Amino acid sequence: MRIARIDQAMDACEAHLTRTSAFGTEIENLLTRSLLVLICAEFEQKIEDLVQLRCSVVSDTAIREFVGSCVSAVFRSVKSSEISGLLNRFGASYKARFKSKLDSDPVAVTFYNNIVINRHGMAHAEGTNITFAEAKQFYEKGHCVLDWLDYALSNEETHGST
Repeated sequence: MRIARIDQAMDACEAHLTRTSAFGTEIENLLTRSLLVLICAEFEQKIEDLVQLRCSVVSDTAIREFVGSCVSAVFRSVKSSEISGLLNRFGASYKARFKSKLDSDPVAVTFYNNIVINRHGMAHAEGTNITFAEAKQFYEKGHCVLDWLDYALSNEETHGST
């Protein structure tokens, strides 16, 4: 699931780095760090949006709002293992659907988690040494994890089909 805001930022950073020959400099490092923050923020928002969409089928407005508000209170990290845990709160079949997709493409899962791990490392003073090219590669493959979350949350009464 590509996210337009990330794609636009990625394109702008790459254009700037190319135009100024700033690859391998502190500017590349700063832009890459900024991208990691943006990507994680957008991933968090997309996850909340997908959960809200799933909850939209509940006719009781108070229940729908309660569940939606709990996502941001309970869900603190966007790593794939935490997404699995979130899905398990909907039921084991949701987690199993997600896990089946994770198991089908371990490289995408690794790249997705690399974004989150490097962003957390940067935020908690451990730093990060990934390049812009690596961040771009991680996003190019890793964003699929959001598609798999959408698939796992699909509004089917049973998860027997698909």
